[in-house]
Amino acid sequence: MESKKTKYDVVVIGGGHAGCEAYAASCRLHVKTALVVPSFNTVGVQPCNPAVGGPGKGHLVREIVALGGVMGIVTDRSGIQFRTLNRTKGPAVRSTRVQTDSQVYVENMMSILKNYNEHGSIIEDFAMGLAFDTNHGKRKVTGVYLKKQGFIPCGSVVITTGTFLRGMLFIGDELTPGGRRGAEPSVALAQSLEDAGLPLMRLKTGTCPRLAGDSIDTSRLEEQFGDEPAPFFDPDTTDYALPQRSCFLTYTDDNTHRVIEQNLHKSAMYSGSISGIGPRYCPSIETKIERFPEKERHQIFLEPEDKDGKTIYPAGISTSFPRDVQLEMVHAIPGLENARIVKWGYAVEYDAVEPQALTPHLEVDNFEGLFLAGQILGTSGYEEAGALGLIAGANAALKQKSVAPIVFKRNEAYLGVMIDDLTGTGVDEPYRMFTSRAEYRLLLREDNADERLLNEALRSGLISYAQATKTRQTLTRMDDALNRLQQTVLTPNSETNQRLNDAGLSEIKKPTRLLDLVRRESNNLARVAPVAPWVAEIDDKTATRLEVKIKYEGYLARQEAQAKRLHEIDTIHLPGEMNYDGIPGLRGEIIEKLKRSRPATLGQVSRIPGVTPAAVEILRVYIQRHNQQRAQAADTNDT
Repeated sequence: MESKKTKYDVVVIGGGHAGCEAYAASCRLHVKTALVVPSFNTVGVQPCNPAVGGPGKGHLVREIVALGGVMGIVTDRSGIQFRTLNRTKGPAVRSTRVQTDSQVYVENMMSILKNYNEHGSIIEDFAMGLAFDTNHGKRKVTGVYLKKQGFIPCGSVVITTGTFLRGMLFIGDELTPGGRRGAEPSVALAQSLEDAGLPLMRLKTGTCPRLAGDSIDTSRLEEQFGDEPAPFFDPDTTDYALPQRSCFLTYTDDNTHRVIEQNLHKSAMYSGSISGIGPRYCPSIETKIERFPEKERHQIFLEPEDKDGKTIYPAGISTSFPRDVQLEMVHAIPGLENARIVKWGYAVEYDAVEPQALTPHLEVDNFEGLFLAGQILGTSGYEEAGALGLIAGANAALKQKSVAPIVFKRNEAYLGVMIDDLTGTGVDEPYRMFTSRAEYRLLLREDNADERLLNEALRSGLISYAQATKTRQTLTRMDDALNRLQQTVLTPNSETNQRLNDAGLSEIKKPTRLLDLVRRESNNLARVAPVAPWVAEIDDKTATRLEVKIKYEGYLARQEAQAKRLHEIDTIHLPGEMNYDGIPGLRGEIIEKLKRSRPATLGQVSRIPGVTPAAVEILRVYIQRHNQQRAQAADTNDT
């Protein structure tokens, strides 16, 4: 253990996914960093589903990998099923999802974090509050008060407390203080943040009961296998390390719905016990039945939590029912008639900070050196938390090095989309990433995360020269192959057309570039290989990326142009004190949305749901006039 007199550059509070990524990022930037966590044996724990990735979320994990983060590596080493979702759809929405052995995941996370001991220290303790210097008009972080070690001085603090701030667990009418099952909440730190003036709100999430794998009848259920070859997050992963498991699919039915409907009043969600707002896109089973009475059934994915299939997570039945109702409900689901519950589902209510109080650097406005990440900002999910943690930890370290912070635009990264959504328009429920949130998702594919983020990863120092070299080599291979496809011209003779016929391709009547042959709707590189054998030497990953570049060239150019226009209005800042009521032409409901969202730029205004293009134009004219009046006033004062 470090002495309590040790001065740290960065202190990270919390050992969830946000905390792990924040700690690793800060250490990679070679600043003295401490991770404060009640128990090191719980870093990276997965209190909800035992899986990483999915639409939007998998894109975030690929971005974490491209920025040198640890989540993708840990997931690959802990995976027990690997799948590519939306494989038959467009490349923008294809995403990787990996089932993990949740205990092995923690062990792998511990192992990786231990490797940062040159610049990092693990402190097993509880954060009780923060210390500030207020001598310069705005508060500046000077340290953290710990329960056992006392005061720890530091330059920056990253708070990643997840659901622990005044967390309360609900199982029916049972209320237990806790951040998650078996862990006490963080009450003193929450009070410290409230006393400091941070705007807090109350949110809610929940989890499913866990089932004994040997008590489930899978003979009547749909089995879901992993993909072969397995898709990995980290480009250096070549094979999985653990035995692979199948998932199974079942559904609720009339019997299940009857049990739920008859017991709705017993759920903590409907008894009035919970005041926090839950996630709209990942609702409890009670909410699904109450909100969608017309639906005859709901999917339940039976996901193994370990390589031996001893414990199963029934994704889709998050609940706060009392124990007896949970058991009755589970037994009313096909295939689970005799299932044993080994851990009860519960809801958790907790404090979060309104994310609009933060700058795009994830630093709290007017609180110098205080950074936040993860569920404390109103997000939901390991991937969102990990990605935010990486940026918060990196920016906290860069601040100590007097280096410009990392900020991504919406057309550069899903990270840019998420942070702009959070800090620009805020949340009124736990935020979950979807591909639909990105206006330019064809530019932000999983496969090109390394290319998109390479320059910033290098500029900030987050990745090593070796990792950058590998990425450059990949991009060089792609460019070389693309140039060769452009330069290879097929001559329309009998030999060429015979080879085309043999490959099941249409004959050509004029000289045709191989690139144009690949561009045809039903073609790909594998199909044209018999005509140009060198094409077969292109590896699968490079081939997939090349096909997207070739087939979607026009769409990609169009989105690039649209993104450029977006950037232009994102550089138009609103005056600090906007009196929306005094702007002619703005409708009352739009004025209310603007007051509630408090956008910083015209681009953020344009992304507020319900704000019309006409209202954006009214504000553009107003800002232009306001700036002109200020300039004229300044000229008058000078004379």
